[in-house]
Amino acid sequence: MNFSKKDDWSDVYVQPTPASYLQSVSQKEYRVPEYALQYLRPLLKILYVERKRPLTIVDLGASYGIISTLLLHDLTMEQLINFFVENNQSQKRTWEEIERFYAHQKIRHTEYNFYLLDNSKSAMDFSESVHVCEKAYCFDLAHEPLPEDFKRIVETTDLFIATGSLGYIGKYFFEQIFPILSHKPFSPLFAFVVYRAFYSSEIEKVFQNYDYTLLKSSTVFKKGRRFANVLEQQNAIISLHQKNIDTVGFEDEGFYSCQFYLGTPVSEREKLYYWLKDTF
Repeated sequence: MNFSKKDDWSDVYVQPTPASYLQSVSQKEYRVPEYALQYLRPLLKILYVERKRPLTIVDLGASYGIISTLLLHDLTMEQLINFFVENNQSQKRTWEEIERFYAHQKIRHTEYNFYLLDNSKSAMDFSESVHVCEKAYCFDLAHEPLPEDFKRIVETTDLFIATGSLGYIGKYFFEQIFPILSHKPFSPLFAFVVYRAFYSSEIEKVFQNYDYTLLKSSTVFKKGRRFANVLEQQNAIISLHQKNIDTVGFEDEGFYSCQFYLGTPVSEREKLYYWLKDTF
């Protein structure tokens, strides 16, 4: 996974609000969050009914708390973009307007407790300020050890989620959390939406080492995000062809394609396999 060949969005992640980020995703027709929500909303409802208590959810690479915002308030990506972006330009929303937008949403799912992880301090500070998480942690997931107080969160987590690419998370993160999870009385699930060009077989091996399996959705989502340029598209297609993955009708059409993965203990594989197959 060579991320140097992927379009660089680092400048948008250092802004104090998600306005620039949402402008960028709007221009690139970024549809991953809406695709992810098709799976996450019913999955969270099932978990909540089964466990009969509020759920602890950890978002890996959470950016500005986009997914937690949409899930907590039953919003769509379009509604969020419309607030921050108008006529393809970032609006200069005042902080008072932003606070009011988040605080006055009609719906707040108190049965979901989100903890966010990202290497952008600006994004994590914003997420905490608008209360779309219980706490946000800023560190390099791929290379840095877990914060000590986050380890206690891992012990109570019901669901880990990630959207876009597992490569930015890295296998080191999972090698750190699985020994903690092995001592829990219940097993958490993992829900990932991953660009096909950046799927990590190394991470899959870590899951297998701890008796977990990654179930894959039967269909590929064709339009995760438009390629920034021809070079980015060519690099993605070359990477997939090296893995003997056919790109005709998918990446050839100008978009990163992605799939949903559900990480589950091998012992629960059959039940969740049929849920994934029958529901989607």
